[in-house]
Amino acid sequence: MAVGAHYRIGVDVDPGESSEPNRGIRSAFKTPTTPDVTEGIKAAIQGAINKADVTLDSIASVMIGTTHFINAVVQADERHLRPVGVMRICGPYTKENPAFLDFPPILRRIMRGHVSYLDGGLEFDTREIMPLNEDQIRQECATLRSKGIQDIAIVGIFSPLDIKGLQEEAVRKIVLQELPDADVVLSSEIGQLGYLERENATILNTSILKFARSTIKGFKQAISLLGLTCPLFLTQNDGTIIDALQAEKCPIKTFSSGPTNSMSGAAYLSGLDTRGAWPTNAQVIVADIGGTTTDVCALLPSGFPRQAGTWVEIGGVRSSFSMPEVFSVALGGGTKVEVDSDGKVHVGPESVGHRLISEGLVFGGNTLTTTDVAVALGKANIGDASRVKDIPVEKLSQARSRIKKLLEYSVDSMKLSADDATVILVGGGSVVHMDDLEGVNKIIRPQFHDCANAVGAAIAKVSGQVDTVEVLEGRDEKEVVAAACEEAKQKAIEAGADPLYVEVTSVENMPLEYVAMKATRLIIRAAGPLSKTALLVSGRYESTTTHADDITEHQKASIMSNQEKHASDFIVSPSASVDIRDYRPEVDEKGIWWVSEIDCEFLATGCSILACGGGGPGYMCYLAARAAIQQGHRLPIVEADDLDPDTWVMGSVSYGAPTVTTERLPSGTEAKDATDALLTCFPGVKMGAQIAIEIGGMNGLRPLVTATDYNVPTIDGDYMGRAYPRLYLMTPFLFGESATPCTQADGNGNVVTVHKAADFHAVERIHRKAGLELGLFSQLVCPPMNVKRVKEVGTLGTTSLAWYIGRAVYLAKQRKTSIMDAIMEANPSGRILYTGKIISLTRHVSSGGYTEGLVELKPIGADEQEYGDTALTDTRHMRLPFQNEYLYAELFNPGQSTKDRGEILCTVPDLISLVGTDGYALGTQDLRYGVRVTVVAFTAHPHWYTEKGIEVGGPKEFGYKDLDFVPLGKPYYEPKRVTKEFRPSRA
Repeated sequence: MAVGAHYRIGVDVDPGESSEPNRGIRSAFKTPTTPDVTEGIKAAIQGAINKADVTLDSIASVMIGTTHFINAVVQADERHLRPVGVMRICGPYTKENPAFLDFPPILRRIMRGHVSYLDGGLEFDTREIMPLNEDQIRQECATLRSKGIQDIAIVGIFSPLDIKGLQEEAVRKIVLQELPDADVVLSSEIGQLGYLERENATILNTSILKFARSTIKGFKQAISLLGLTCPLFLTQNDGTIIDALQAEKCPIKTFSSGPTNSMSGAAYLSGLDTRGAWPTNAQVIVADIGGTTTDVCALLPSGFPRQAGTWVEIGGVRSSFSMPEVFSVALGGGTKVEVDSDGKVHVGPESVGHRLISEGLVFGGNTLTTTDVAVALGKANIGDASRVKDIPVEKLSQARSRIKKLLEYSVDSMKLSADDATVILVGGGSVVHMDDLEGVNKIIRPQFHDCANAVGAAIAKVSGQVDTVEVLEGRDEKEVVAAACEEAKQKAIEAGADPLYVEVTSVENMPLEYVAMKATRLIIRAAGPLSKTALLVSGRYESTTTHADDITEHQKASIMSNQEKHASDFIVSPSASVDIRDYRPEVDEKGIWWVSEIDCEFLATGCSILACGGGGPGYMCYLAARAAIQQGHRLPIVEADDLDPDTWVMGSVSYGAPTVTTERLPSGTEAKDATDALLTCFPGVKMGAQIAIEIGGMNGLRPLVTATDYNVPTIDGDYMGRAYPRLYLMTPFLFGESATPCTQADGNGNVVTVHKAADFHAVERIHRKAGLELGLFSQLVCPPMNVKRVKEVGTLGTTSLAWYIGRAVYLAKQRKTSIMDAIMEANPSGRILYTGKIISLTRHVSSGGYTEGLVELKPIGADEQEYGDTALTDTRHMRLPFQNEYLYAELFNPGQSTKDRGEILCTVPDLISLVGTDGYALGTQDLRYGVRVTVVAFTAHPHWYTEKGIEVGGPKEFGYKDLDFVPLGKPYYEPKRVTKEFRPSRA
C-alpha cells in the first residue's frame, strides 16, 4: 500500500485473504508528493513493493486516486483548461438559460468557446421533441472549425433516458466526420437528470480532457518504468473504479475519489463488507479524521457511501454527477486549542494542519493542539508526553468535552434517524477521539486505519447505473423495477465486473409529482468485483488516442503572462462584490424600479421563504432573469397605484412536474404563446402589465422575464401572497373571479385553452391531463383583470417583501449577524416558531400528484447553538405535515402519537417556512434527516382571513376536517415598498 499527499495507490490487497487479521494487506508505505507525477508514483509503488517483498509479476492491478483534475478547476489553472464548444440538442428549449451563465467569471472566460442550439431533444417519455437536422449540425461544425475549437460537449434534453443513442450519439458521429481530431463528450455519459447541472459537469469534463490524458499518461509511464504489466485503474467519486482508458474520457468521475476511498476502505478494514457482518438494522457512519478536518459519510449496506443529492458544487459551478454526501467539521489532529479572555476553551476552527509535527507541543512546538490534549490525557502515545504534563486539568477537560461534542455533531449530521449508529474511525487524526459518543452504540478503529484511502482504492469495485423515467400505466411496477435492475447489472458487467458477484447496490424509486398518470423516475446502481478477464487485460499503458495531450509550453507561458487572476474572477454571487449596506436599487423619478442582477438574487432568496416549501425550483427563473439583464433587457417593477385603473394585467405560472422542470428548460416562449392565445378570447384587451400568480418559488420571478416580450412593467404583488399547490387557490377566485378561459403552452407550438369548465376542480383536472401531452411542463395563463380589480383582489407589495427578506439574509451573512432576526425585521408580521433539526421524515406522492408527508424536528441543544440562537426552554418536538407546502406547526411531547393533537401554533393559510442556516428556505423536496432548520411563520394577507379564504385555503381544504384554522396571532403589516423607499426625492 502506498499513500502520498495527493495520490492513494492500492497494491496487492487480495480479498481472498480477508480471513487474516490484516485482511490481506502486505505493506503500507508513505512518500512525500513530488512535482513530477511519474517520479512520485514510481517512488510510492516501488516503496510498497519493496516493503512487501513481492515480485512484480504477482501484482494483479494498480488503482490510483488523484486530485489533479479537480485542483485544475478549483484553481482555474489556465495551463490545463481549454475552451469548449457546447452543442445543445434542445429544439426550441433551453434558450432562456444560456450555457456558462452560472460559471465564475474566470472559468467562463477560459471555457466558453461557442454554443449551438440544435433541433432535437426528448420528452420525459422519450418521444422526440423534434428530429435531428444533419445539415444544421454540419454548419455548426464549420463554425467550430473556424474558431479552432476541438473540445466539444454535446448535451441533449433527457439524454440520460436515450439508451438507444438516437440523438447524442448520432450527433457525435456527424461531428467526428466533420472534425475527426476533436474530443467529443456526451452528457449522458457524465451526469444524471437535471439539464444545467449535467451540462456544467460535461463542460468541466471536456475542458479538462487533454490535461487528464497527459496526467494519466504519466501514471502509465511510472508503472511501465517499474516493469509492471498489470492493468491500471482509477478510482471514481462513487467508490468504484474505471480503467485508465475510460478515465481519460471521463476524468470528472474521479474528481472526489479521495473521501470515497476512505469510506469504502473503512468498511473493508473493519470487516463489515463480509457476509453477515453488517449490523442488523443499524446505521454505519465513517469519520475520516485528518490533520485539519473530519469528513463524515454514511455507509450503505453495500459498503458504498451514500451519494449526494441532485447537484454538487465544483469550483463554484453547480454540477451533476455521482459524489458521496460528505459532512466536514473543523476537527483534526492539528486543530488548535485556545482559551479566551473569559477562560472558555475553544477547539478550532484554526489548525496547524500538516505542520503538526513541527508546531504541536509534543513535537517540540509551541501550539496546543487536539493531539496534545489526547497525549496529555494518556489517550495517545505520540511524541514527548513530558511537554504536556503541566497543562491544567480543567483546560484539558473542557477541550476533551468540546472534541466529543464536535464528533457527536458531525456523526449526527449524517444519520437518517435518531437510532444509535456504528461509527468507524479512520485517518491519522483519529487519535483525538477519546470518549464514547452519544447516539453511537459501537466505535471501531481498525488496523491500518491511517491508510483507509489507499485500501479503498485497492478493493474498489466496478459499477453500472441506470437513470430513467418509466410510465407505469398498465404495467407491473415490480417488473419494471426488476428489468431496470438487470440493466444496471449488465452495465456493470460490461464495465468489467464479475457476472457471478455483481449486485444491485441501491434503488431509488421516485414517483413524478403533478402527473395525471402513473410515472416514476428510477435511479439504480449495481456493482461487483473485477472479473478475472478484466484483471488479465494488459498493455494499457500506451494511450490509444492520437489527440494532442495538452497545449504547448509557449501557449502556457502566454496565458500566464497575459491573464492576471483577481479575487472577483471567482465570485458567482452578484451581491458578493458590493457592500450591501450601501447598495441602493435603481428607482427613477417616476417610481419605476429597474431590477438588477443583485435584485434578482435577493428576490430569489425571498421568494424561496415565501414559498412555504413549494413553488418549484427557483434557480432556473433566477438565471433567466439575470440572462435577460445581461442581454440588455430592462426589467421594470411598478406600483399598481401608478398605473391607469383600466390597464389590463395578466400573469403566468409554471405548471408541471419538477423532474421535467429541471430537465426541459424553458424556451422562453411558453408564457408568450399562452398569453397571445388567451388574448384571442378577449377581443379589444391589450395587456399593459404583468403580475406574479404566486410569489413563492420560481413563479415570483416569472413575470419579470415574460414582461420583456411585451415591453410592459411588472406590478409589485401577486395573487397568493405565498405558494399553494392547486390552481384555484388564488385570491381573485375568493372574490368571484372566473378561472376560465385559461391557457397553457409548452414552448413548442402547442397551446391548450379550457374555455369553460363545471367548476374549479374540473379546470385543474383538465389542465393536468393536457399537461401530460405537453410534456409535463408548461406556462399557464389566467384571465386578464384591470388594475382597478387587481387592487381589490390581489396581494400587493409581495415582490418588495421578497426583496427585503432576501436583502436582509444577504446583509446578515455579509455582516455575520443573525439571519433569522434579519428575516423577522424584514417582515414584522412574522415569528420564529422553532429552531431544531430534522429527526424524522415521511414522504409520498398522493393520488392527485401532490407530495404529501410529515417532518419532525427536535430542539437544538445548548452545545449546538450558533451565533444569535436563543436556548429553547421547551423540550417538546415539532411536526409539520405538508402537501407540497407546509400545512401547520404542532408542538408535542416526544413519543406522543400523531393521533393525539399537541399544541397547534398556526395553520394555513398563514405562511410556514423552514429556513436553512444559509438563509435559503428548504422546499419539501430538500428535507433530510439531521438538517438544521429554523421554522418561521408569517401572517397571511387579509384576503385569506375572510370566511371564504379560510374555507378555501385553510386546513380543511387539505383533508384535516377536524382541525380549525389557528392563526399565528401576529398582526398583518402592509409590505414596505422598494419604489417608495428608494424613489428620488422631488424638489
